[in-house]
Formats: sequence, structure tokens, C-alpha cells
Amino acid sequence: MEHRLPVFVAFLTVASLFVCRPICSAPSGGDLAAAEAALRKADADWAAAAGTAGVDAWMGFYGADAIVLLPNDRLVSGREPVRDAVTHLLTLPRFSVAWHAIKAEMARSGDLAYLIGAYELRFGDSRGLPLSDRGRHLELWKKQTDGAWKCIVDTWISDGAAPQTASPPPALPGSEARAASSVTGPPTPAQVPDSKYGDMPANYEEAIRQYFQEHLKDPDSVQYQEITKPVKGYTTAVTGTILMHETHNYGWTVKATINAKNSRGSYVGFKSYTFLFRGEKIVHTLVPLSEDEMN
Repeated sequence: MEHRLPVFVAFLTVASLFVCRPICSAPSGGDLAAAEAALRKADADWAAAAGTAGVDAWMGFYGADAIVLLPNDRLVSGREPVRDAVTHLLTLPRFSVAWHAIKAEMARSGDLAYLIGAYELRFGDSRGLPLSDRGRHLELWKKQTDGAWKCIVDTWISDGAAPQTASPPPALPGSEARAASSVTGPPTPAQVPDSKYGDMPANYEEAIRQYFQEHLKDPDSVQYQEITKPVKGYTTAVTGTILMHETHNYGWTVKATINAKNSRGSYVGFKSYTFLFRGEKIVHTLVPLSEDEMN
């Protein structure tokens, strides 16, 4: 967490601006609503272009002194280090990314804002196997003198859980070793007592099939590719906005890869869902971005 300290400092700096700007300079409610709409459009445009746009287009959404923490990467600032990090992300094999805004909050001045969203990242490893990462991202935006919004702090935090047996990917050439997998493994047994994980589920396949019966729009269309065996793991919950706090929920993780039809009767392709069990109960579910196949 210590490498994220500059991010927290930046958050506190911007937070002070949120509350300390003179009220007399505050724009009207209509102006704030228009500013928020422009901010959300900028973020939506970025998300729409992210999967196909090149490095230059991605960098166009950042401010000159942006601080960036991309998924499973190190914290960087400065134009060239940020560009290198973005290049590394966009050149992952079979790369695709999608995100959407969950909440936006404007400063009273109308020229600063933060935005919280959810993302899903997909790519391939060196053996051609698909990997995915889902989580939350927090962005700080500043309105420029020309009226355009630019992201000045961009942080991505995975909320996935990894199997205990997962092996790290090979180091990427031309850079220090970085984790390309979506998540990190659970703490070692010396760090977390076995009692924290609870009992291993026995009827997990039945529970997962029941979950899809209840949550898919066309449960009879489901095609099962794989349901893995339970392994010790955890999910990470991130709370707070300015000062974020992470908590781990321990249990047994099971991944189910399925294909199902959406409300239009079309199959959406195979997707992996991660379930966290405590005994026979599903206590948390990580689902991919919906393509209208979920209720």
C-alpha cells in the first residue's frame, strides 16, 4: 500500500479544494448538472474508445501531470512513465476493456470532480489462455481552460479472488516483472488461520446451478464449460472515496464458465463467474459485465 501514498495525498489535496472553494463563486445547480453531464460524457467517450484506441488517444484523456495506477501495475506519474504504463496495458495479447460510471460528485466550484466506476479487463497469457480482471476505479477530473475535462488521477483496484494454486505469469520483456494475472493469491496459511476460510463446500455445483436458474434471463439455455473445484481464496471489498480501505472476505472460491442467451435469444459467449463459499452458502459473487443475460 505504501506505493499508493501519493495517490492518497492527491485525493486529500483535491478534497480540500472540494470543500474550501468560496461559496460565492459556486455556479448554479443547472451549471453543475451540465458540468456533470459533460464529465460523464468524457468518461463514456474514453470507455468507448479504450478497447480500440491507440496510446495517443488514451493519453488524450489525461491531464499534463496525471497520477496513474493501472490494473496490477505500479504507481506512475509524469508524461513518459504514464505513457509507458498505458502502452504496456494496451499491448497485452487479445486486450479488451470496458467500464461504466457508478457515481460522480462535482466540487462546488464546478471545475473538479471525482468519478467511481466498475471495469472488466480481458487479455491472454503467454500460453494463449484467457484471463480477466474486474474491479473498481476512482478517477479525479479537472476542467481545463478550454472547457474540456481531463483525468488527473486514475486508479484501478481489482476486487477478484485467485485460486491458491495459481502460478504467476512470466515477466514481460523490457520491463520489471509485473503481475499480468487478474488477482493475487490468498495469504499463506501462516498469515491466515484455516478457521477464517470456513468449511469447504460439498454441494457447490448444485448451488451454482441454482444461482444461474434464479439469475439468468434464459436459464434453460445455459451451457457449462467448466466448474472448478473449491480452493481457499478471498474477495476484496473497497470502501470509502477519498481514503479507501480494503477488507478481505475469506472462504472457498469456485469459478464457473458458462454461455447463455440474452433477452434477444442470442448467446453472449462464454464468461467466467467467481463464487465465494462459506460452507455450503454463497457469500459473494463476482460477475462479468452483463450483456443483457442477467436479471
